[in-house]
Amino acid sequence: MNRLVLILLISLLGESWAGAGPIRISDLTEPYDLYKASELLEVKAGRISIDDLLQNPGRYRFVPTENRLIKPYDHQFGYWFRFQITNETDREVFMQFIYAGTEFIRVYETVDNRILTLHKLGSLQPEPAAPFRKSIQFCPIQARNGQTHTFYVYMEGVYTGVLPIYALSTTRLIESQHYSDLFYGIYYGFILIIIVYSLVLYIRLREQGNLRYAIWVFFIGLLMALFRGHTSEFFWPANPSIERYSAALSSITGVLHILFTLTFLRLRLQAPRFYKIGIGIVVLYLISFVLNVANVSLNYQLGRQIDIVPVVVLLEGTFSIVAGLVTLRKGFRPALFYIAGNLFFYIGIFVFLMYTYGQLPFSFWTYESIHLGVGVEILFFAVALTYKVNLLKKRRQEAEQEQIRLLVENKRLVSEQNAMLEQKVQQRTEELQVAKQRSEELLLNILPAEVVEELKQTGRSKPRRFDRVTVLFTDIVNFTSMGERLSPEELVSEIDYYYRSFDAILSQYRIEKIKTIGDAYLCAGGLPVVYPENPVEVVRAALEMRTFLLRNQHERQANGQQHFEFRIGVHTGPVVAGIVGDRKFAYDIWGDTVNTAARMEQYGEAGKVNISETTFRLVKEQIRCSYRGKIAVKNKEALDMYYAEELVEEGIPGAVKQTG
Repeated sequence: MNRLVLILLISLLGESWAGAGPIRISDLTEPYDLYKASELLEVKAGRISIDDLLQNPGRYRFVPTENRLIKPYDHQFGYWFRFQITNETDREVFMQFIYAGTEFIRVYETVDNRILTLHKLGSLQPEPAAPFRKSIQFCPIQARNGQTHTFYVYMEGVYTGVLPIYALSTTRLIESQHYSDLFYGIYYGFILIIIVYSLVLYIRLREQGNLRYAIWVFFIGLLMALFRGHTSEFFWPANPSIERYSAALSSITGVLHILFTLTFLRLRLQAPRFYKIGIGIVVLYLISFVLNVANVSLNYQLGRQIDIVPVVVLLEGTFSIVAGLVTLRKGFRPALFYIAGNLFFYIGIFVFLMYTYGQLPFSFWTYESIHLGVGVEILFFAVALTYKVNLLKKRRQEAEQEQIRLLVENKRLVSEQNAMLEQKVQQRTEELQVAKQRSEELLLNILPAEVVEELKQTGRSKPRRFDRVTVLFTDIVNFTSMGERLSPEELVSEIDYYYRSFDAILSQYRIEKIKTIGDAYLCAGGLPVVYPENPVEVVRAALEMRTFLLRNQHERQANGQQHFEFRIGVHTGPVVAGIVGDRKFAYDIWGDTVNTAARMEQYGEAGKVNISETTFRLVKEQIRCSYRGKIAVKNKEALDMYYAEELVEEGIPGAVKQTG
């Protein structure tokens, strides 16, 4: 019977979604944003198939995309998008994926839980198997003439937090790709001109900076092409997996940028300290290159945490701006164009990151912000190189005096840097002391004080066996059905209200809160410090919880508000306690005592404190109880159970077991 009800509920859930309003395409001159109108399901990569979704439509909980962001660069996760499209026209409509860097895309067009078409897209899709260009990720939609089709889109290897997906007509698609081809044609043509111009300057002047600049421009152009899928499309269409080494290419580009900076700003002469820092950043880039190549080769088994490229890029950006300012302050005017170029580049990165994480809407300026920033940076660097050539010609006669001035300035900078470092060391020491105090307070909020002290002294905490521990277990009655009537925010707020009240009650006793598991609350008395009165204290705390819950129930019923009802179970017996794990560790308990306490809760009633016979024998002199009889328990023999009623005066025993 229960299974039948569950199946009916799942069917109703599936039907309720199926009845949700589809995206109606009526105006072929306008694009339709499918991403914002879709629902998202985050899963372990490859864990859930399209057959699972079609056969059990109500089993998986999709959420609106506006409430969730994709975790970019995390290959452990996959993402299912679900939406419906009604094409009210008789024309063909296409689905377009704006960002070409997604590795794995499968588009399922379904009718009545039956797959109509399947399209395989993504940067790792081999070119011979792909029906369209790698830099243009789109596929046709079969629905037309008022047909409504349900679409499931699965993605892995997504490199952005927000992925625009549009439905648009053939005309709009061609127009979009026309402008895209025009922009990239001009963009790559501009890069080629800059490379040729720099090589000509190098051949004429033998200036090392021009050669390094030309090489850097080539690789930054290659990196920009890789971001849009053009490299896979034109250079290695049969081996798209090469695209996964984009982070390694970023490292190479960073190394070339630093080498160009060292030469262009003449840091070895003008700022030796910055020259050493630049060499250090080059070493970090080489380390990141090796890590990324190894991680991709091992199919990301090393995890995304080893990707240090974003941190090194941040260091590089700070280094470039500061080094440029230092050399500009020393009179090297071409540094002004160098600084401006870097600023435009990092502004472009910032705008793109804001767009990636959903803070800015999709547009030409946000989507192409990095490309535009790089283009302006390349232009400013070219102007800076030209200016530098002219400036060096004028300053040849002043070289000796300039060298003396630079030496004096360098000493002053070293002195300032030393003073600044001493100040930072002192400030950092104070911050570490504050952080240490905060961490100890946080640890005490997670673990018992005795366990924390043991960790501080020995570095680890040994598991211990406690022969008599009283375990209290609570659970919310009909939590699932009641939770469906509340929003996520309301549900969390309600549970927090009740559990904060429970925490306040426990603080009056020597009872250790163990953990919360969803809507369940677990605590125990008699550990890690052993004391014989723990059964009485735990049952007294349970009675106070019951009193609080009943009072809260009456108040809310009087105000016409919804309330939760709890079952409370208590059992006393031996447990093993200790710390599990080495990340996000927690103090936990194990043993049949915990399971029996859970059975006491499960076979109790709402608003009652159900205790075992073991606990009853230990509290009967202080707590008045009523005998329930032997209750059949799943996976156990029938157990004697009692309801704890109230405290009794000294000398008046509690309930005695009734027989017969």
